Amino acid sequence: MQNSWCVLKQAELTTPQKKQLLSQLEAQLTELEQQVIAIHSRGAPVQLDQQAVGRVSRIDAIQQQQMAKANEIQVSHQILRIKQILLDPDEYGFCHECGESIGIGRLTIHPIAELCIQCQGELEHL
Repeated sequence: MQNSWCVLKQAELTTPQKKQLLSQLEAQLTELEQQVIAIHSRGAPVQLDQQAVGRVSRIDAIQQQQMAKANEIQVSHQILRIKQILLDPDEYGFCHECGESIGIGRLTIHPIAELCIQCQGELEHL
């Protein structure tokens, strides 16, 4: 039994819609690259000198460093995806799984989406 959202086909992006989304992705790429620079400054090694910083403060600093590293990985994945899109814009807007159009609604909300709603839903229900 298929879900009602599985049978909906999305219209292909128009040229102006695609240009607008690609322009937004270029701006987002610049912002993300600046975020990576800022993250690097927060991910400096934690001093192990207990005299300089208390044990709890040091643990907190280590935790913050680990969160900064995780954030850097996530931002790096977004940067990579945007660069892939910008290198091959003809493929942008089509599902990597089924080849159908992803649709302007989904791409407006999640511009680096690689899957259409149907394929994403199937992936999440595995």
